[in-house]
Parts: sequence; structure tokens; C-alpha cells
Amino acid sequence: MSHTPTLFDWLGGMPVLERLTARFYERVKDDAVLAPVFAGMSAHHATHVAQFLGEVLGGPDTYTARHGGHAHMVMHHLDRHLTQAQRRQWVRLLLDAADDAGAPDDPEFRSALVSYLEWGS
Repeated sequence: MSHTPTLFDWLGGMPVLERLTARFYERVKDDAVLAPVFAGMSAHHATHVAQFLGEVLGGPDTYTARHGGHAHMVMHHLDRHLTQAQRRQWVRLLLDAADDAGAPDDPEFRSALVSYLEWGS
């Protein structure tokens, strides 16, 4: 019987997610569409997002243990009212950051990642 990896494992775990979110937020600072949305975010935001993504992709429950889980995350995003253009750019920059971070580029993994990002956004 073979072991099916979680998306977290397939991605490469926390080291890849930490690189991915760090690179994403570096890109956001210079992005005309998203920079206003993330202006004034905490210095720990990228780490929190990496922990959240790790958890939803099948990794450890660090985000829930430290920050209260999905409900806590939703509470912080309810009043953001992203436009469709901002949502699309968010997905696009995350996928570009995944490339930069060394995430797998095989079609099965990318299909699953894109599906999650589209659903989650």
C-alpha cells in the first residue's frame, strides 16, 4: 500500500511555504493592485499565512494552536471586500511566488494548488 502525500508534504513543507509567503509579500509591496490592501500589515503576517496555508494543505495545526484557526483568519478578512481584479492578482502573485520558492511544477500538484487558491479566495 502506498502513502499518498498531503499537499503540504508534496509542496516541501514549512521551509517552502515560508519562502513562498516571504516572496509573495515582497512582490505585494511593489504591486499597484495589492499594495494598498496590505499596507500596514504586521511584520509577522507572512509567517502567519505560511502557518495557515500549511495547516489547510495537510500540515501541522500550528495556526490553530497559536491563532485560533480558520474562524480567526476569516474574522480578520471579512471587511476587506476584495475586487475581482485584486483576487485574481492575489492568486497570480501566489503562483509566481510558488515558482520562486521551488514548489513542484508538475501538473497534478499545480492543479491542486490552483484549485485551493481559487476556492479559498
